[in-house]
Amino acid sequence: MRIKLYVFFVLVLAYSPVQAQLNVNFPPARMVFQRNQVGSANVFVTGTYTGNQIDHIEARLNPRAGEPGNAVGWTTIASNLANGAFGGFLTSPGGRFDLEVRGMNSANQQVGGAVTIEKVGVGEVFLIVGHSNASSAQGQMTGAASDLVNSIDPNTDVARRARYLDTGSPDDLPPLAPTHLCQTCGIAPMVWEPWFWSKLGDSLVKSLNVPILFYSAAFGGSNMGYFYKAAYDIPFSHGFIKYSIRMPYVNIRNAMNKYAPRTGLRAILSAHGINDLDTTGAGFYFRSQKVVEKSRNEANYQDLAWLVATACYNNGVNQEITDAQNALIVDDPNTFRGANLNAIGNEGRYDGLHFNELGQIMAAGLWRDAILDPAENVLGNAKPYMATAPPLPSPPLPVSLVGFNAKRSLNGFNELEWVTSLETNNDYFEIQKSTDAKVFTVIGNVKGAGDSKEMNRYHFTDESPGREITYYRLNQVDYDGTATLSRIVAAQNGHETAAPAVYPNPSEHVIEVATHDGSTVNGLKVIDISGNVLLEKKEGSTIDVSRLKGGAYIIEFKTGVGSIIREKITKL
Repeated sequence: MRIKLYVFFVLVLAYSPVQAQLNVNFPPARMVFQRNQVGSANVFVTGTYTGNQIDHIEARLNPRAGEPGNAVGWTTIASNLANGAFGGFLTSPGGRFDLEVRGMNSANQQVGGAVTIEKVGVGEVFLIVGHSNASSAQGQMTGAASDLVNSIDPNTDVARRARYLDTGSPDDLPPLAPTHLCQTCGIAPMVWEPWFWSKLGDSLVKSLNVPILFYSAAFGGSNMGYFYKAAYDIPFSHGFIKYSIRMPYVNIRNAMNKYAPRTGLRAILSAHGINDLDTTGAGFYFRSQKVVEKSRNEANYQDLAWLVATACYNNGVNQEITDAQNALIVDDPNTFRGANLNAIGNEGRYDGLHFNELGQIMAAGLWRDAILDPAENVLGNAKPYMATAPPLPSPPLPVSLVGFNAKRSLNGFNELEWVTSLETNNDYFEIQKSTDAKVFTVIGNVKGAGDSKEMNRYHFTDESPGREITYYRLNQVDYDGTATLSRIVAAQNGHETAAPAVYPNPSEHVIEVATHDGSTVNGLKVIDISGNVLLEKKEGSTIDVSRLKGGAYIIEFKTGVGSIIREKITKL
């Protein structure tokens, strides 16, 4: 095999240290951290940095105009830095702030610019459980008037929401990216509308002067019996509640596993009862007790607080179920008295059961009264499930790859070219090639620039390319031997600009689209032969087809220049 190696270093006039860069990965904007029993919380921060000038990381909380909260000054949150990633926290009482993070050198001077994350709060977080009177029913509803009322909105990605209803997988839930609880916003994991919880949020903001975050596992048409059976893998049949994915309990499980460890949680607000008329009071007590027990065991937190509403009204109160709800509250020291929803008579219900617009207002007020009731003293007695530190992010890549392309030249060789804009401890690039995008072999090395903040252009010639299509990737190696693989590019025989290649095909799991210039594609869709879109991914060049049945499909995507490409694929 004959190989020619070339390297060009462009604009590198003299060595200079790499300019430090700071990125904050966590928390997201509008984050709410649950307060502890004395009213404060740790605000966790993680991120990455590049360059060798940063000695430690500082953070502060700046009050926002017209919003609650007292400033927390510059605080060292991470020192003894290594590997380009950091994590730490600062402690704050309730309020909402702009979080500012900066890198400092050993002389205690700021290095580079600071990073600001807006609307980071310390307040109250609740998870809702119930049936339609806790999720939504008929009638006009409104979003929260206060910007301090938040949820995770599942309506931002309708395709993702549909997948979640099909799979129950936490991977199909929206990311932890809180939004204002608006009129058209839902409450993840399960609810698509604000219902009366926006009104409750406004009342709590007014009373407590802190931000509020809601999650919801409420499921219209469910009862505590279905929650119990799904929690304990007891099969049942239902017209629209899918036991196979452990609906409806899986919504509690997912909220507690995906979201609550990062935000914390004051309590679960439960409003079941009227749909459990298939059992006795003792039966309802047993079901409820077992669901509470399961939630605490799975959270590994036996003090997880529940507020149980007395909610068993359908053209009148069912006293037997109500007595069972009262017994649950009395018997368990970590179960508190929730809203007395039985106090809402027919004037607040459009059919004798479901809340009308007046009923929504009354329900919000009753929940507010329960949470603030001095006799129960929920905010003082309920022991919150507190947020824990998120894992550190992956260290930043030592090389910023601006472009990577491959094309067939007139002499039949494949010419590879790539450009970097930042290099840290970069020893060399290892060039790898493949004819099937699965098995790669090393065909040469190109020396790297070490440390550089300039544009560097590299070139490599493969004089023995494949007969039809050849795939290439770079393995960037640091001085300490740490290696990072690049994306894959493809060059086709007879085409200076190769068409995007889909691989592996056939595939059992993940399919990737490779372009000749390494550019990304977007709008990935997998379509069946009837034209139905089965999988969809807005960004990225890979898509997981694991859950599809074996057979033929079409993959569709849009290239960087806007062309729509369709290719036949086979799922093994």
